[in-house]
Amino acid sequence: MGENTKAPFWKPALFYGLIVGFAGIILTLVFYFVGVSTSTWVGWVSMVVSIALLAYCLIAYRNEHLGGYARFGQLFLMALAIGIVSSILGAVFTYILHTVIDPGLIDQIRIAAEEKIMSNSRIPESMYDDIFSRMEKRLTVNRMVVMALVWGPVLNAIVGLIVAAIVKKEEHPPVNA
Repeated sequence: MGENTKAPFWKPALFYGLIVGFAGIILTLVFYFVGVSTSTWVGWVSMVVSIALLAYCLIAYRNEHLGGYARFGQLFLMALAIGIVSSILGAVFTYILHTVIDPGLIDQIRIAAEEKIMSNSRIPESMYDDIFSRMEKRLTVNRMVVMALVWGPVLNAIVGLIVAAIVKKEEHPPVNA
């Protein structure tokens, strides 16, 4: 892409952010309806899918809007914007999931976490009350929404640093002989 041509940014950022966000929502709903949403491995699967989608979106942005070449900074900023858009969408969905679709889901998550803690032989029983009390305070819909809005973009930025470094493709000017 020529030096004087400005590549679009916000429209692709919104588009790719919606792709990543809706993919996360669909994945969450699939896990929810299958009945495995409280399993630990679900988070790992979601993370792998998100990283793969982010890589796909950055490659698509590079190829479709930047003429096949992109600097690290361009891709990192796009990854950050994608993370912000997808995190907003995810936070709205989190609120709807836990207040409209299944208000009891937080209790199920809490119970699953408590069972996991109690099955861990390295945690003494004397610590259970303190751990459960802190978990009760932190496991609320509002806190989950805030965490999605704060940590979603941060984690996406960290992953974006790595993915942008991998998928960047800088144009090398021809060497005059």
